[in-house]
Amino acid sequence: MYQAVELEISDRLKQTKEIISHISHLEATNQNTDLIKIQKGYLFVSLYSSVEYTITNVVSRFLETLKNEQLKPMDYKKYLLCAVLDNKFNALIGCSKKKVWDKKKEFFDALFSPDAAQINDSVFPTDGINISQKQIEDIWSIFHLSGDPIPTGFNTWVLNEIKEHRNAIAHGREKAANIGGRYTASTLNLRVNDIESLCFHIIEGFKELSNTKSYKYSSAV
Repeated sequence: MYQAVELEISDRLKQTKEIISHISHLEATNQNTDLIKIQKGYLFVSLYSSVEYTITNVVSRFLETLKNEQLKPMDYKKYLLCAVLDNKFNALIGCSKKKVWDKKKEFFDALFSPDAAQINDSVFPTDGINISQKQIEDIWSIFHLSGDPIPTGFNTWVLNEIKEHRNAIAHGREKAANIGGRYTASTLNLRVNDIESLCFHIIEGFKELSNTKSYKYSSAV
């Protein structure tokens, strides 16, 4: 189910490592030009995209699995209902005062329905802001994933650093060369290893959840 995500992330990170290897060779020969600094800066955009790709795609594939399983809403653990009944929440929040009580009744009709839940596999349960530690922790909680949301040994400031540099470049606050000039190839290689660890930790978390089916209410302890 998640093999395509694993292959894509492996390929993306492999390409990033190849660029760093090239940069390292140029640095060793004292060719630390502006072009190299620009390349190093844009690596933060690439690293951030790997995290975003991982988490959005594993969530989508997991919800697609639930959609195919055809369980009724009350078969799921409580926080997962935030995603399972997303359309009903939105209908209630967005309705007029005239219709609010009808929408409340519709929500509870859906919640206690014996029919299979109508799941939207494009739902992404975060606040819509760039991926950060908070978003990952929220997803871990909503989907009832086991273990810690952040892998052991991963420094969370690295994720914030990558997000901030990506945003600074993408929104024009800083030039890629200015950011890239602060880093060596060896330091960037450590960042790639960190992001690789985080991405595969997220994938493994969803793989375990899918295999154990611990998202079901009957599995609750």
